[in-house]
Amino acid sequence: MIKRCLLASLLFVVTSLAANARELVIAFENSLQPSTSLDAMARSQMLMRNLAMADIPQAMFLIKPRALDSKDRSRLRLYSDRGHLLVNAGYDHSLVTKGDLYAYEVGILKANRLLLPYPGYKKHLHFSYLHEQGDNRIQRGLIDFVKKRGYRPAFTTFNEWRGVDAYLDQLYQARIKRNRPVDMAKLERTYVDLLVKGLTEQDALAFNLLGYSPPQTLVLQENDLAAYFVVALIDELTAQGWQMTSAQRLVDAPIANPLFASSWGANSVWPVVTGLPDSRVAYPRLLGERKAYVDNFIQGRIPGLLEH
Repeated sequence: MIKRCLLASLLFVVTSLAANARELVIAFENSLQPSTSLDAMARSQMLMRNLAMADIPQAMFLIKPRALDSKDRSRLRLYSDRGHLLVNAGYDHSLVTKGDLYAYEVGILKANRLLLPYPGYKKHLHFSYLHEQGDNRIQRGLIDFVKKRGYRPAFTTFNEWRGVDAYLDQLYQARIKRNRPVDMAKLERTYVDLLVKGLTEQDALAFNLLGYSPPQTLVLQENDLAAYFVVALIDELTAQGWQMTSAQRLVDAPIANPLFASSWGANSVWPVVTGLPDSRVAYPRLLGERKAYVDNFIQGRIPGLLEH
């Protein structure tokens, strides 16, 4: 009887996910970046206004709250007060810096302590080492650690072009710093087209494998271009049939969330959902063929952006 009830519940969830096809959560990583061509607080305020204008019900902000100053705390309050989900991404964790289990645990606890005052923080954790090709002993210890302390999984789906927006912003900032002109209309179109292209290809692959479109995340860098262009990006995604949903709904979905499949979730649900090999790009950078493709794409749209 219990098994039949469980199967019926799972069938209901799968049917519900399929019925609400092409659902998308917007997530931001590398949050709380310092001032660049935009003042950091002005950037955050613009981003909040534009997310509201684009009817984003709730975005996900992956936070590494190292060295918070008063402006950073104000920005966190702003995100929290606007109803967005704050996620513990470790205190200053980096995959480039090797550490041991104790160091990772301390980092998670330090970030947790700094985020607890904000209502938008619900003890969700997005800690990349939990899902990387790392030391299995450390990963197992981390899973036991976070489960005992009541942390909740947050995750992002794999996107081959994750980090493209960081590269575009890097090129943009370099032009602005040298007082060189930038065609913002063309840059906006390039930004939108590159990000939509990657998500569309990913969704088509998922649909072919699964027979439906699972809820997905689009991870953006919290930078100047996101603040400027997020409305145009969401308008294009909506026009292509994507429905924006809340981050909380995504992380609470028992099928979408890898908590259901693997006892704890982390960086990417993509291999869990599709059964494909876990070959995602760990860092938001472009190398080799990926960079060559993006450079060619930019060259055909805004040739001057690549000039040094």
